Amino acid sequence: MNQNLYSEKSKVQKEYYNETADRYDQWHINPPSAKIVDAWNFDNLKSFLKDTQINKSLELGCGTGRLSNALFQISQEVYGVDLSEEVLKIAKEKYPKLKLACSEVINLPYEDNYFDMVIINGSLHHFFAVAKTFKEAHRVLKPGGAFVLLGEPNSEFLKPYNPFFYTWAINRAFSKIFSLIGLNKASKEVIEPDAESYKPWILKKQLNQAGFKVKDFYTYDYFVRSNNKFLLKFYKTHLKLENKTLAKIFPYLGLAIQAFSIKK
Repeated sequence: MNQNLYSEKSKVQKEYYNETADRYDQWHINPPSAKIVDAWNFDNLKSFLKDTQINKSLELGCGTGRLSNALFQISQEVYGVDLSEEVLKIAKEKYPKLKLACSEVINLPYEDNYFDMVIINGSLHHFFAVAKTFKEAHRVLKPGGAFVLLGEPNSEFLKPYNPFFYTWAINRAFSKIFSLIGLNKASKEVIEPDAESYKPWILKKQLNQAGFKVKDFYTYDYFVRSNNKFLLKFYKTHLKLENKTLAKIFPYLGLAIQAFSIKK
């Protein structure tokens, strides 16, 4: 992507999140389904790190800081960057211990080999510069440091041969029925601007090209953003079962991409 197009797209993202900062948590943090998948992802992160010592960690695209603050469970110091000044104001007020900076991810304000872990939680598709983002993450990571991607959209998801698609479609159907009979409140608001999606095998190749060794790579399905208590009772079980079955057989077909890597 050329610099002019990158700048245009980044401007759209920045303006959108500045304008909607007061609704960020309502859309991205507070939905019960989001809380369940966040907890599941964090368990997987801790399992990947095991007994690894994490002194300094960095979240790229940290938003209002929920995940960054949770990283204090496994990290002594936590840093975060985001392009939106208004979103960062909320993060600073909520979590004063975080070391936050307004910065582009392709030009990070940190020295080489500084962090033990860099993590991107569902934000890479808003950056529009995958190779440069990976290059910067590699630069600021110490050798052997962890680089983690969580919840990135899969461009290959809506295919008729894809078994993940049908579990998603069934969930959508149930959610629509519950919404029609008043048991589920589905938001029709646009909760994020247009963004990228990825072919998983290409994203994995880009990680290797950037100097990372991919240790674990898989995909999974999101449930529709739902407050329906009946569906949510099965969400964590669904995620675990899917991860042990479909994700093993079809590692590139789920809706959301996960990657756990280390710097070579």
